[in-house]
Amino acid sequence: MEQMRRNLGVQLKKIRHQRGMSLDDIAKLTDVSKAQLAQMEKGESNPTVSTMWKIADGLKISFSTLLQPPKSTVKKISSSEIPFLTEDEGRYRVFSIIPYSPDRGWELYRIELDPHCSYESAAHMDGVEESLTVVNGQLKIILEAEDVNLESGDTLVFSGSQTHRYINAGETMSVTHLIITYQ
Repeated sequence: MEQMRRNLGVQLKKIRHQRGMSLDDIAKLTDVSKAQLAQMEKGESNPTVSTMWKIADGLKISFSTLLQPPKSTVKKISSSEIPFLTEDEGRYRVFSIIPYSPDRGWELYRIELDPHCSYESAAHMDGVEESLTVVNGQLKIILEAEDVNLESGDTLVFSGSQTHRYINAGETMSVTHLIITYQ
């Protein structure tokens, strides 16, 4: 019940601020007193179901919107929780750090290639762009039209709709951050 009261308070205040409304404005729309609305925003009130419906109807929102936990603006991603896949007997590792979301339109990976490892990626669909930054070591990218050598700190942006090969010809592990953007 405590969590529900906190969620209600956060959501009610957020909606009110987003719409540039005062507690008086909300009270007039919902037929719920300003004092009760203020208590709800502070998480100090246990409103009835009918009161919640008055608020939802007055604000033209779903009932469940008022009960949802607020979305966090900060999310820590612990390295131990990042899923990964391997190729080439474990010498090529790709970690899905931030998965694709339609709202975002991109995804972020960390790629690790052990020394003398090579990985060929098939062409992706049209409109895919890859932005690759070498964080550690070196990396050679072989594209259909050219070969590009990258050192630590270098970035390469290219169309992912072509076959491309990653090669670590060095003696240390290559670590790369890869953003794939879908248009």
